[in-house]
Amino acid sequence: MKALSVSASVLKILVGVVFIISAVSKFITIDSFEMYVFSFGLFPLGVSFYIARFVLVFELILGTALISHRHHRFTLLMTLLFLLCFIAFLTYAHLVGRTDSCHCFGDMLPFDPVQSILKNAVLILILLFVYKFASTEWYPRWWLVMIIYLLTAVVLFFYMVKVLYALDMLALVLMIVVLCVGLLASMPFYGRWYVTTALVLAPLVATFILTPPDSWFYTDTDERFDKDLFLEQIGVGENAVVTDSTEVVSGSELSGLGLAKGRHIIGFFSPKCGYCRLAAEKLSTIVTRHELDGDRIIYIFPQVKDTASYANFYKMSRSAHYNESRIDKDVFVKITRASFPIVLLLDDGEVKASFAYRNIDEALVRDFLKKE
Repeated sequence: MKALSVSASVLKILVGVVFIISAVSKFITIDSFEMYVFSFGLFPLGVSFYIARFVLVFELILGTALISHRHHRFTLLMTLLFLLCFIAFLTYAHLVGRTDSCHCFGDMLPFDPVQSILKNAVLILILLFVYKFASTEWYPRWWLVMIIYLLTAVVLFFYMVKVLYALDMLALVLMIVVLCVGLLASMPFYGRWYVTTALVLAPLVATFILTPPDSWFYTDTDERFDKDLFLEQIGVGENAVVTDSTEVVSGSELSGLGLAKGRHIIGFFSPKCGYCRLAAEKLSTIVTRHELDGDRIIYIFPQVKDTASYANFYKMSRSAHYNESRIDKDVFVKITRASFPIVLLLDDGEVKASFAYRNIDEALVRDFLKKE
């Protein structure tokens, strides 16, 4: 019986480590996770920002509680409920035909909905075993807790350096916060209500400080680009070259697209740019969610030798195939000032708003295309 109890306690700690890794890996690629939540079209863009963060915060809290072995029964019940809710959501994702990564571990382990459902089912079975056999009187000492978190940090450090080829300093700060919370949770005074409250709030506050939702700061609708060159290219500027041809011609890359009249949304995207893909996914989801007129959207790409990258762009961004034009690379770079994506709201040749990725305004895009 003691062997079962020890095994159950070890498994409980391992599940806690899985939750910590899952949360921090989501944090590292929070933009992708936000867009995954928003891509279903169930929630507004701003709400998706909060849902993505609350999910990883809840994972951090549950992971910390599982490792510290505190509030044993309550923690297990909440974890089981959390996993069941995710199984329900992933079942919905599978039924609507989603086969892309559900970002359960960010970009670390790309699980599709079916694989993630199986993973969660295994975790549920483990937790049921833990619920039955784990001792409610044993608690890991602070030094053991520190070793567990340090080993978890090593795994995440290896992922960042060997897979992402970059060290996410904000993720390291979050890990330090989680380590402090875990150590304090292992102390005898953990049971005091004000200590427990502070430890629960710490991951929440840290997450929103380190990665605040885009809507908090990115509200500008005047993203910098070469406006004069763009207007000249579409046949509006003083030096515009107007043509009835839809082919790209020297001196007027975009004049044959009919952009000088009517309402259009124009996205300048590089086919291999990660944020361009996220911007296209965001724009496509807004159009689908509000049943907007996709015929008034055009994607502008630079001409590249790797023509397969255009098809891959749509695949990776899960964007609908809207009107598309490929222009000279030098002209593309000059218009965007080598900073892309750039999304423009164009009304009869007048630029009403310009966005990058983070400040795309769902309500503004919706109203712009719906307005007669």
